[in-house]
This record gives sequence, C-alpha cells and structure tokens, in this order.
Amino acid sequence: MSDTMITRADVTAPAYLAMRLNPGTEVEYRGSQAQAHGAWKVRPCSCTGCTARVLLGFPANRYALIAADGTAGPHHVRHTSVVPVLGEEERMEAGIWLSTRDTALHLRRLLRTAFPATKFSVRCGRRDAKGLARYEITVTWTGGPTRTAVATLTAPLLATHGNSTHRRPAAVHVATGGHRHIGTPSAHAIHLDRR
Repeated sequence: MSDTMITRADVTAPAYLAMRLNPGTEVEYRGSQAQAHGAWKVRPCSCTGCTARVLLGFPANRYALIAADGTAGPHHVRHTSVVPVLGEEERMEAGIWLSTRDTALHLRRLLRTAFPATKFSVRCGRRDAKGLARYEITVTWTGGPTRTAVATLTAPLLATHGNSTHRRPAAVHVATGGHRHIGTPSAHAIHLDRR
C-alpha cells in the first residue's frame, strides 16, 4: 500500500519535472547497478508502483531501460542515473558558439600577431564588474596602433553576415587546453580604450 501513497511533496518534487526524455531516447546509464552501465534506450517505468501512480493521475517519474535488441534492462531508474547521448545535430549546435572567454583569447592572439610591439589587456565582462556586461570585452593599450587600426581587427568578431535582424559573426578557430574549437564569437560588444 505504501508504494501507491502519493503526497503533496511527491507531486511537486523536481523528479517529476526532470522526466524530460522521450521514449526511445538513447542514454548512457551511470546508476548504482554497475553491471548495467552503458548504452540503453529509455521509456517510462512500468513497475507496479509507477503504474499505480500513473493510474491515479500522477506523472511518471522513473525510467525503464531497453537494450538495442529490445530486451528489458534495469527499471525504476532515477533521472539522475541516465545521461542522454547527443545526436549529430545536437553536437553541431553545441559547437556553434564560442564562449566570451575563448573569443577574448582569440582576439588577444590576433592583436599580438598584428601588433607585436604593443602590450594589450583583453578582459571579459563579469556579472559583478561595474559598467561591463557579461558578454562584453574590453581592450586596453598604451601608445602603439590607433583605435581605427585595432577596430579593423575587432570588427569581424561583431560583423553581420546574416540579415538585418540577426547578427552572425564569422566563425573563428581557437586552440585552448590542447583542444581546437571552431565557432561563432559570443561577444555582444568590444570596447576599445587607448591610453
């Protein structure tokens, strides 16, 4: 009887909101049953307790795992025990935008190559930085090239390659931590401060 008892806390629990994977979604199981770790597909759990909850009108909050050949695997699996396997389209989407930090790194290298005799300070905006938004970059330098010369290098990181309502800077290549990233810079503004 305790398996079918529903409380107000159960209905509002984050687990109900986290059951977001459609039946058939490919996942990697990382739960407590070590022998079952690996690739599976999910569907809502149909054990006695979960079925009773659904029949009472409450949403399912656990998964059952299905092998590629259709055989049943572990059931009553928490949402925190499975990680969705990204499809090709999702992997491409994840790699489209570079972080503001990587954009600043790319800009720093561009400036160093174009003006080797000048020292530049390239800083990303932070939430708590006064007067600088999160996706903004500030470039500061003393002497050396003019603001126009530096702006010529920074403009392509903000340039429009789409229509008038959708800014789309050209993709750039950045190498960080031994990995090469290709993507669109995510800077909303680049401030130039020549002293």
